[in-house]
Amino acid sequence: MKRLFILLMISFLLTACLFPPPPAPQTGSDPSTESQPEANDQSSQNQNQPSTTSEAESESYTHSDAPHTSDVDATHLEIGDGKYSTTPQVGYVFSCQTNYNGQGATGAPGNWINGDGTWNALMKAVVDGSVSWPHSFSISIQGDGRVFTGNGLPDHTTGNYPISPSDDAYAYDRNPNSISEQNITLTLPANPTIAAQPTCVGGDVGIMLSGVVLFNAFDALGRDAQVHEVQDECDGHPQQAGVYHYHALSDCLEDTETGHSALMGYAFDGFGIYGYYDEDGTEITNEDLDECHGHVGVIEWDGQSVEMYHYHATREFPYTVGCFKGTPSVRSIGGQGQNQQPQQGEQNQNQGGGQTGQQPPQEAIDACVGLSQGASCSVGNMTGTCMTPPNSSQLACVPAGGPPP
Repeated sequence: MKRLFILLMISFLLTACLFPPPPAPQTGSDPSTESQPEANDQSSQNQNQPSTTSEAESESYTHSDAPHTSDVDATHLEIGDGKYSTTPQVGYVFSCQTNYNGQGATGAPGNWINGDGTWNALMKAVVDGSVSWPHSFSISIQGDGRVFTGNGLPDHTTGNYPISPSDDAYAYDRNPNSISEQNITLTLPANPTIAAQPTCVGGDVGIMLSGVVLFNAFDALGRDAQVHEVQDECDGHPQQAGVYHYHALSDCLEDTETGHSALMGYAFDGFGIYGYYDEDGTEITNEDLDECHGHVGVIEWDGQSVEMYHYHATREFPYTVGCFKGTPSVRSIGGQGQNQQPQQGEQNQNQGGGQTGQQPPQEAIDACVGLSQGASCSVGNMTGTCMTPPNSSQLACVPAGGPPP
């Protein structure tokens, strides 16, 4: 009997090995969803919205330890005088204003201008001084908006303004303006989206994490402000209303030491402005960016790794924002510069975004025949510089005081 029981157990085990049980029935499955490919889920997403990575993916997007490297020659940077356009264009400012007839820096031409259409950023004069200010600035998320409040005074020291006659910078720029407290309150979209078409920029283009307003790359004459105006060691200076501001990335904003640059501020369309370096640690140039001076990539956004559009600062003109990739929520902080007369060192801003200016006279065009951009020229008793106005495809002689109104 015992032997028979053993034989039956062996037979049962052999049967189980040779014929495994059928798979268990799947519960809760929906045949209609199983037939849909995964790509459909992705294609249904709005590509203009920031894409938050999954927890597993975010581990692969940790900050890179790649050292910062650069091929940019800071001793021969192209001067951006007159590089404004009526359409988005890489290396230009798509400006709402094309008529520049304000006042600029007075004094001798900077000895950092090489004379070949380039300038040496390492030789440029700076305004002396180390003045501290009662800085006040806060950022908060309220619903769908990112709210900024502050007094416009930086969290770093500034130079002494007005520029003193005893300052060596006075030979090149006699900025008579003083820094004063402002009332800054603005709300930008917390999760911006790319607009159907880029938008032109006014005089103000954003707000930086230091609480300082960011202006576009031009002075009141449509010239490269970084070249022709003298700023302090933190790359800032005041205009007539006392607004302390930058035209490019401030050296006093702290960046990362490796990998992708840190967030430095926000453009008026809500997209972030980051420093000089991409995720592999290489310094960004205009060739790496689109017509608005930005691109899509993985960044840290509100504590998460997301793939979204963002701007980069560069050492090349136009330095920060060339146009708005999204829809700007404001045109100017606190109305500064809007509907006012051109201010010392800055341009009058056109809130409506309309293009102004007129076709240059034929004699101005004739004066630049055979000459190159930035060359000296003259029309009668008037001297100027050969530039390409945005409403013309030809070089024209622009007087030293800017295009005629």
